[in-house]
Amino acid sequence: MLKRLLLLGIAIAWSGCASMRASRPELPARNSVRLDQLVIHSNFELPKQQRLLEEVDALRWDIVAKLGLTASDEPIHVYLFENAEQYKAFIHSRFPDFPDRRAFFVESDTRLSVYAQWGDHVAVDLRHEVTHGYLHSMVQNLPLWLDEGLAEYFEVPRGTHGYHRINLDDLAAQYQAGRWRPDIRRLEALKSVSDMSRTEYAEAWAWVHLLLETEPGRRDLLRGYLAGLRHDAAAEPLSNRLRQANLDSPQLLLDHIRSVATAGSQENHEPQSARPTTSESRPLAPNGTGKTDETIPPLDLSL
Repeated sequence: MLKRLLLLGIAIAWSGCASMRASRPELPARNSVRLDQLVIHSNFELPKQQRLLEEVDALRWDIVAKLGLTASDEPIHVYLFENAEQYKAFIHSRFPDFPDRRAFFVESDTRLSVYAQWGDHVAVDLRHEVTHGYLHSMVQNLPLWLDEGLAEYFEVPRGTHGYHRINLDDLAAQYQAGRWRPDIRRLEALKSVSDMSRTEYAEAWAWVHLLLETEPGRRDLLRGYLAGLRHDAAAEPLSNRLRQANLDSPQLLLDHIRSVATAGSQENHEPQSARPTTSESRPLAPNGTGKTDETIPPLDLSL
């Protein structure tokens, strides 16, 4: 009798474990599309010629050309969940300590992965997170602030030269309120995305935009730094090179922000929609109206 009860208990326990395993949210695996370096997985039908997928595929070559990097063939697995409920169930199950946001990039010892929910903001989410994937496949030990600044630069629609109206709005509002001044060394001290505020993402973008969208020599400085990271994991901080080139001045960045902001209605600057950062929900423009393509009034950004 005791033996029967013991076997029954084992059977019940095994059945319970099997039920738990069966109910655990799984990765999308029904459909798979290969686009060069990207392997896109979903449980819903995705046409291979889908415009967004073509855009994030082409983003690889935009990054290579802009940053002077050598393309990698390391696969980047992109897992697309059909809705927010499926996505959140999986993330909460597999990554319970992650903050609440619509998309993640995760690098392990063996795989580069992006997890995202399909929805109204999937374009900007994918451009941001897939940029992380492309960068990490080509450059090791990328400083956190630069990694995020580059992702912010490339998350906007292609052809806009990295123009990011939401970041401009935030920097302008925080400066005018006396809550922010440029400080690249403060950015370099950040070690975790949970340490980065919404404004620090915007400032990281501003430094990247300054280097990539002003003078060729500044772009070459950033390119040289990234090339060095491929061979020297203990490379000096980028701020050292900026100081040597007289490019680390807070006033220089403020002048650049003002210049880009007042040119915001140029033809190639398209409207953008707000999205969360990698650590917290990002609001719309500071006035709550979600301003997009109208020109910001000239700003007094002198120290």
